[in-house]
Amino acid sequence: MQSDIAQRFASARQRAADAVRAGGNGIEVSRDLSREVDAIVIEVAGREVAKCKTPVAVYATGGFGRSELAPYSDLDLLVLCAKTPGAEVQALAEAILYPLWDAKVDAGHAVRSYKQALALPASDLAAATALLDARFLTGDRALAQRFLEDFRARVAKTAAEDFVARLRAEQKERHSRFGDTIFLLEPDLKNGPGGMRDLCVGRWAAMARFGTSDPQALLAKGVMTGRLAQAFTAAIEWLLRVRIAVHAAAGRRQDHLRFALQEAIALQLYPEARDRGGVIRPAVHPAVEALMHQYHAHAKLIRNETERLLQRATAREDQRRPSRPVVTIEGGPVDESFVVRDGGLEALDATVFQNKPSEMLRIFQVAIALNIQLSLRTLELLGEMAASHAEALRGDPDAGRTFVEILCDGSDRANPSRLEQMQDLGLLAALMPEWEASTGRVQHDIYHVYTVDQHALYAVGRLHALGRGDHADNLPVPTETVRAVTRPVALAAGTLLHDVGKPYGSPHSEIGAGLAVTISRRLGIEEEDIRRVEFLVRQHLVMGQMSQRRDLEDLGMISDFATLCGNEENLRELYVLTFCDLASVAPDAMSSWKETLLAELYSRTLTFMRRGPDLLGSERAEIVERRQKRAARILEEAEDSPALTTLFAGFPDRYFVENTALRIARHVRLVRARRAAGKMSLVEVSHEDRLGITEMVLAALDMPGLLAEVAAVLYANRIEVIDAAIYSRHPVDPGEAAEALDVFRVRDSVGRPVTDEARWSKVRDDLEAVLSGKVETEALVAGRPRTDSIAAWRTPAVPTELKMDNDVSRDFTVLEIVTEDRPGTLYAIGRTLFVEGLDIHRSKIASEANRAIDVFYVRDKATMEKITDPARMTRLKSRLLDLLAQR
Repeated sequence: MQSDIAQRFASARQRAADAVRAGGNGIEVSRDLSREVDAIVIEVAGREVAKCKTPVAVYATGGFGRSELAPYSDLDLLVLCAKTPGAEVQALAEAILYPLWDAKVDAGHAVRSYKQALALPASDLAAATALLDARFLTGDRALAQRFLEDFRARVAKTAAEDFVARLRAEQKERHSRFGDTIFLLEPDLKNGPGGMRDLCVGRWAAMARFGTSDPQALLAKGVMTGRLAQAFTAAIEWLLRVRIAVHAAAGRRQDHLRFALQEAIALQLYPEARDRGGVIRPAVHPAVEALMHQYHAHAKLIRNETERLLQRATAREDQRRPSRPVVTIEGGPVDESFVVRDGGLEALDATVFQNKPSEMLRIFQVAIALNIQLSLRTLELLGEMAASHAEALRGDPDAGRTFVEILCDGSDRANPSRLEQMQDLGLLAALMPEWEASTGRVQHDIYHVYTVDQHALYAVGRLHALGRGDHADNLPVPTETVRAVTRPVALAAGTLLHDVGKPYGSPHSEIGAGLAVTISRRLGIEEEDIRRVEFLVRQHLVMGQMSQRRDLEDLGMISDFATLCGNEENLRELYVLTFCDLASVAPDAMSSWKETLLAELYSRTLTFMRRGPDLLGSERAEIVERRQKRAARILEEAEDSPALTTLFAGFPDRYFVENTALRIARHVRLVRARRAAGKMSLVEVSHEDRLGITEMVLAALDMPGLLAEVAAVLYANRIEVIDAAIYSRHPVDPGEAAEALDVFRVRDSVGRPVTDEARWSKVRDDLEAVLSGKVETEALVAGRPRTDSIAAWRTPAVPTELKMDNDVSRDFTVLEIVTEDRPGTLYAIGRTLFVEGLDIHRSKIASEANRAIDVFYVRDKATMEKITDPARMTRLKSRLLDLLAQR
């Protein structure tokens, strides 16, 4: 019997998986699977019930009761008897369960008396909600039917406010454990926001108040609109279909949609998916993007509609609700379109929006001015109107002006913002059809957490926060800059539309610039602002990339960037947009280090614009001389000290430009201390908590491949390099040896400063051993302690990209490598560059989640010239690509 049950379950699971793979409807497939499981359980339970002298009823509860099983769902059963259950009933329950357990089926049960079960709504929320979904399987049918009628009547008599309050409390606690946002890279389909459990919360509230949770029945009762009933049913179907596919792919109960599972099920669910021309990584099939696009759409609908059902379940039936007029300006006229009822802002009647479609937008302006929420009825009406009157809204000449005013109004502190509410209702897409493709658009990587539309809305929210001065203490530069902006409309529109081209092709900045112009003209924005919007969208990637991937001391680069911007207003707006963009990619995307680099590029470019090209020549020489003199004074030495003059003469000018006099003095002491100790290397560390980094300064005898050796030691000690400035000091006197003074900015594996002194002690010992030849770097790397890291779990693949550019820098070839961020990557690249006979002048090391972006300014070690030979460039590219493909 045990093997027969197990085989029947296996066959049923396989049929469900096959049906979904063949394109079956999730609701129907889940119902068919539930029917097969019903038959097995009824067969097992029926025999035992027939032997029992006490009348009992056996119910399926929870998801089993709703006939919404996935292949490895647990089975919840209730055994109910008229009076207190005795040993016979307990034995009956166990007799039903043992065969299921022996067949490796996860089944649970409760045994209750009629009276005990009837008391559950007041005492046990979880058990009560499970019984709301109860479905009779076998036993005393009359007892079963009588109990369900009594139980639902008891729930209906329970104060709706109290029942909904407990549902809300359970939902809040669950979200705190499983993530309080739908924007999770690996969402939980059951317990996460917008998942099955949220779906159930809304349905339980509806069942308690209206006696049904069926969308069509709720439509008939006027609780749901036709459009929402259809969308709600589609969301249920999708969730069930995906859960079946996930269970089948995992071979067990699994509701966490891991990256590996996304890739495993996407092709079977979306076999016809094609790349829509966006910037989704070419290494990942578009089916995954289609899968997650649908997840976000349905999760958002479930989240919003569940909230509406909870509100509906406690709404007053009284049609004569108290109201008060709307006055937005003290002493001003009463608003003719809107009124406040029960604390919510409403239209006087539905004809307001029909007669003047732009009022669909203005009502949000009024909500901001009064700091009041829109009523549930109005939100539902706006959703319907956005879907059915989009063309009329675009045709209203006041619509664009009103929207731009809302977009520029930083006084909205609501969470979610009014713009986000407008997006959820479909108003943004109704006003800007080009925007629709951004809704729910997903990038299958672990850097871009939010969908394209949500990312843009968060960026606008960050812009508003800067304008209000919310972050003046922590972010003084962007706060001061946004206040200096003279064309706020262009900045706000550019921020909202900066990624509007992503769904349409590549390069999305170029495509988006054209779309932004079209949208801006429709909104009635002035031509001068439209030109700036076009500039901002077209160039919105440039400043972030330059700050993180280019040598900020390269004044030629600063000159080129200043020319690109053209004027100070463009520079200011591009800086603020870039800040808001980078800070809104993910919760922790904008590190203090990235913020500092971006502010440094902005500051240097602004100074260049104001002081002119003389900064390229004479001022550089002045900086070098001034800092050498100041460093001498700090060291309490004469400015013309022979020893100090000789030491300074060996360093390149850029060393003095890039370091303050105080830092130069510290470095001199370190260089001299290494010489006095007769060591190969000496390390000094300091920590910058605000930036989240540790600075490691290395004084060492210079040697070929030094960067690779240092990278190996740091890798072996679980220290990540995020930036490196490399300075070679050439011998001045005949008896001197070549020296290196390198500055590394580093962090630990979770992005914090490396403050463990024991680890630094080992770094010093390892460096000395490696540089003196006592230890091979390969052995050191092989002995690296194994730790959990982002690379240890399955993530979307990052295709390797490699560029060599001889135009960016006057003196160096710039090598830019984008690849998957694996331990030891910097060591491997540095080693290869050394073997290829290249001198590394500067490196810029950055990471975006599991994506490494490493930039090297290099030249031929023998000639000190750029790498211009095509054959050599091809060979170097090939070797690096082969190396990274093997890692």
